[in-house]
Amino acid sequence: MGLIETTPITLDDKVFSTAEILAAASLVGGDERLVSECLAAGSMTLFDLGNPLTKISLNQQSLIHAEFNQQASNPLLSLQVGKRLHLTSYGIVGFAMLSSATLRDALETASQFGLLINLKMGLQLSCESGGALLELNDQYGLISPENAFWYYLEVSKLVTLLQDILGRDFSCEGIELSIDATLQQQAETRESLGVPVRFNCERTAIRFSSHWLDNKLPQSNSITHASCKTNCQAQLREILQKYDISFQVQNLLLNSGQCIASLSEIADHLHLSPRTLRRRLDALGTSYNSLLVEVRKKLAIRYLLSTPMTTEAISEQLNYSDAANFRHAFKRWTGRSPREYRVLNNGGKYASRFGQGKSSLGLGHSSALGMG
Repeated sequence: MGLIETTPITLDDKVFSTAEILAAASLVGGDERLVSECLAAGSMTLFDLGNPLTKISLNQQSLIHAEFNQQASNPLLSLQVGKRLHLTSYGIVGFAMLSSATLRDALETASQFGLLINLKMGLQLSCESGGALLELNDQYGLISPENAFWYYLEVSKLVTLLQDILGRDFSCEGIELSIDATLQQQAETRESLGVPVRFNCERTAIRFSSHWLDNKLPQSNSITHASCKTNCQAQLREILQKYDISFQVQNLLLNSGQCIASLSEIADHLHLSPRTLRRRLDALGTSYNSLLVEVRKKLAIRYLLSTPMTTEAISEQLNYSDAANFRHAFKRWTGRSPREYRVLNNGGKYASRFGQGKSSLGLGHSSALGMG
């Protein structure tokens, strides 16, 4: 899994830069009143936007982006936002990617420091039939058909970054989107991205020739790359230190196996008393129950989209007393029933093919890009 998958960042944690909000604001022609109204949707001000130290949460970004789209009467505004997000938009991590030896190395860097380039999706790289496939996987349960702008933003942003790294000669062979759109929106998306785009696919992915992956990049510089990565690692450590205990607790919950660990069991594993663990989590503004909700949500989405497990099997795996309680919880998280969510997000791949018993899906972590 990618970095985002294995850190305890929640939808309300303010750890992301304002780069994408700045890009959206630049598209409305300097109308400060309009920008202020959009920012207010996410409890931000123009002063916050102008402060390079400002960090925002995913929930804030979602509310602000949705407001920009509504004010502009353009559900595809995020495509234009993504085109403005060049490597320089993300500071030192952008230069770490640019100075990489190969594109494969640059994508590894993007995956390793996903938080620093505001990635909302994990990256999975594979090669098939002479082509490379960069698949994007939702890591937060944030992206839904109702929030299609996230798909447009992340895909457009990554295409822009690929072009920055590889130069003008680079072109994608095609893009797959796991969302629907009107015929007009589909045509406008293809025109904006300049490549074939298919909708209603089982996955969201960018296709390009595999020969780009391992050719030495002309701008590569091992000294610059090493220096930039060291700086990125320091930035990432600073973020993770704040979440260190909650990070460990969430990982233990994710890897509990067939029975999710209790607070006492986790405290014992960390050589702490339950009282001390509660106090340290409280100091970070979280709790065992809050982390448990996040883990249950992540695992529920993973099981629904990646396995044929029934709702009953998932509820049992997640230690709910019955399937009805799980269904109510899932609808509270996503606004959809488990079955509706499965149909909307993977075209019903497992909607009618139910597995027996528990999933064999492991809860251990793997490499985000599958390049190790």
